[in-house]
Amino acid sequence: MEKKPRNVEIDGMKLPPIAVPEIYREAVKFNPGKGDVIVATFPKCGTTWTLQIVSLILRNGEPITNKEEFFAYSPFLELTPMELISRMPKPRLLKTHLPFGPLKYNSDAKYIYVARHPADYLVSNYHHLRFFTFFFYPDGTLDDVLDLFLKGETDYGDYFDHLLTAYKNRNKPNVLILTFESIKTNHRGACLKIARFLGEEYHKRLLEEDEAVLKKVLKYSSLEYMKTTVNEFWKHLFNCMPSEEDQKRNPIMKKIAESVQEAKEKGNTSEGMFIRKGIIGEGKMTLSPQQCNRLNEHICNRTTNSDVMSLWKDI
Repeated sequence: MEKKPRNVEIDGMKLPPIAVPEIYREAVKFNPGKGDVIVATFPKCGTTWTLQIVSLILRNGEPITNKEEFFAYSPFLELTPMELISRMPKPRLLKTHLPFGPLKYNSDAKYIYVARHPADYLVSNYHHLRFFTFFFYPDGTLDDVLDLFLKGETDYGDYFDHLLTAYKNRNKPNVLILTFESIKTNHRGACLKIARFLGEEYHKRLLEEDEAVLKKVLKYSSLEYMKTTVNEFWKHLFNCMPSEEDQKRNPIMKKIAESVQEAKEKGNTSEGMFIRKGIIGEGKMTLSPQQCNRLNEHICNRTTNSDVMSLWKDI
């Protein structure tokens, strides 16, 4: 029998089980504007890594060193009360997994969309579902995760609907499409590309004084550094009991508290780390030949009329 992680459906959109209707509905009404930078991805495709790079560029290479500031500096659009987002100084850096459509497009804002090869996404998502206890998925298998993917029954809907909608916007001057693999293969080049997209002044600043700022951006956005810092931030945010004050301020925190308590009562524990290997090709190494065949057939069927898979022509 196929096992499914826990989720919630709001207005036809499948979302993580900690989502609440009023905050989601505020998010889809939100109209980004001048000075807003939106990092938009399908889950487990390089969101946190890209946010780290962007935040370092905006902050002249200075990293955020505590979890409160980390999540406040680049809040999760559909999991954050709009009153908190509206008080943010510009430039605002926002994270979302919403696809274009529910995520409003505005030519005055900047959008960075990051994609990841479906095979690697699948393996990463499998571990993601076991890391966060609120999914209550300790017995889920990779076969189960693949089945959900093929049916388009994952959080935030169908992977290819999400990707293809973003890909149609690739030639707009305020939309930058990257891949996880391109960041991994050429970290320096990706940082410079993002900086230039954000504004020529940011690109220039990275290269001044013997590339002092760029060196800091590369150091603090390395996966090695993030595994020792950002991993702890994520572990404490979603797998630990929020304070009473946080629960009163944000209904998402109240739902997290309820799931943490339920997980404790059921003996459901977090497995692994949020940032794991960060490598290219784990899908090919992990999926069985039968699973690879099912996935490849699905990719061919879903991309018949698009060259979107050319994003990964070099891997």
